[in-house]
Amino acid sequence: MKLTNKEEFAYAMVPLKILAWPVGTWPLEKHNVSSVLRFFVSVCLLILMIIIVLTEIYLDHGDAEKNLDAVVLNTCGILALWKVALFRIRSNGLFTNFSSAVDDYNELREEEKRGIVKRHAYMGRVACASVIGFSYFGSTLFVTVTMFAEDEEVAVVNVTEEDIMDYPIPSKCVINALRLPESLNPVIFIVEYAMMLITSTGNLGSDGLFFGITFHLCGQVEALKLDFTKFVNETENIAERFNALTTRHRHLLKLYKMLNDTVSSILVLQLFTSCVLICTTGFQFIMSLTVHNVIMVIKTLVVVSTLLTQLFAYSYVGEYVTNQMEGIGYSVYCSDWYNIPSHLSGDIVFVVMRAQDPIYLRAGKFFVVNMETYMSIVKTSMSYLSVLRVMVTT
Repeated sequence: MKLTNKEEFAYAMVPLKILAWPVGTWPLEKHNVSSVLRFFVSVCLLILMIIIVLTEIYLDHGDAEKNLDAVVLNTCGILALWKVALFRIRSNGLFTNFSSAVDDYNELREEEKRGIVKRHAYMGRVACASVIGFSYFGSTLFVTVTMFAEDEEVAVVNVTEEDIMDYPIPSKCVINALRLPESLNPVIFIVEYAMMLITSTGNLGSDGLFFGITFHLCGQVEALKLDFTKFVNETENIAERFNALTTRHRHLLKLYKMLNDTVSSILVLQLFTSCVLICTTGFQFIMSLTVHNVIMVIKTLVVVSTLLTQLFAYSYVGEYVTNQMEGIGYSVYCSDWYNIPSHLSGDIVFVVMRAQDPIYLRAGKFFVVNMETYMSIVKTSMSYLSVLRVMVTT
C-alpha cells in the first residue's frame, strides 16, 4: 500500500518538481546552498536578459519587427522574474499545500478516492505539458529561426543580410557595442538560449506548479463531496464523522485561500500583459502575412497560441475550483440528511450556506479569473487589434 502511494505521489508531483527545481522554487525542498544558488542564477539570467533587451531597443529603435520581438521577450522575462521571486519569497502557501498533499497521499486507502486523485493528477500533468510545451517550442523556434533562416525569405521581406537578427534574443547592437570577438558567438548563442529556457521555466513552469497543486486540491474537494454523500450511512459516531468532514471542508478552504493569496498579485500582471501581448503579437502576425514573411508568421502564431493557452489554463482552473467548491453543498443535500438527528440536520444548513458563498480565483483580490474573464480578454484584445489593423491599412 505504501509503495502504491509513493508511486501515485510521484506520478502527480515529479513533473512539478522538474519544472520548479531548476529555478529553486520547489516548495518541498530545503532552502540549502544548492537551492539558493539555482534561484540566484535564474534571477541573474532573467535580469540580464531584461537589461540586454531594453538596451537593444534603446540602441536600435528603427527596426519595428525586432522591437516587437523585444517587447514580447522583455514582458515574458518580467513575468518570469516576478513569479520566481514571489514563489520563493512568499512560499508559505505553496509549502502548506504541498505538505498537505503529501499527507493526503499517505492517507489514501479507498480505491474510489484513488481514482479521483489520479484523475486530477492527470489533469495537472496535461495542463503543465500544454503550457510548458508551447513555451519550450517557442524558445527553440526563436533560436532555430536565427540559425536556419534562408536568403530567399530575407529577400521577400526586403531586408539585407546585415539586418537579420543573429542571436536568439535581440542583442546585436549590444554585442557590437561591447566589441566581443566573433569566436564567442557559440557561447553567446548558448547563454541566450539558456536565458530563454529559464524565462519559459520561470513563467509557464511556475504556472504549471500552481495548476498541478490546484488540481490536487480540487481532487480532495471531490473526495470530500463523496464522503458527505455517504456519512449518513454510518451507523455509529455520525456526529463525530460529520464534525470531521466540516473540519476538512474548512481546511480545504484555508488551503485554497493561501494559494490564491500567493498568485493574486501575479495574476494582475499576467492578465494585463496577456491582453497587451495578444494585441501586439497579433498585429505582428497580420503584418507578417501582408509581406509574406513565413518565418515571422510561424513565430507569432506560436507566441499567440502560447499566450492563449496560458490564459485559458488560468481561466479554466479558476472556473473548475469554483464549481467544485459549490458542489459540496449539493453533495450534502443529496445525502440522507433526513435520517439523522435533528441537531445535526440543522448543522447541515450551515454547510450548505457556506458552500453557496462562491470561491473565486482572484487577481489582486478584486478581479475574478474564470472562463467569462477569458472571453472578455480575448474580445478586448481582438477589438484593439482591429483598430491597429485599420490604422495601418489606412
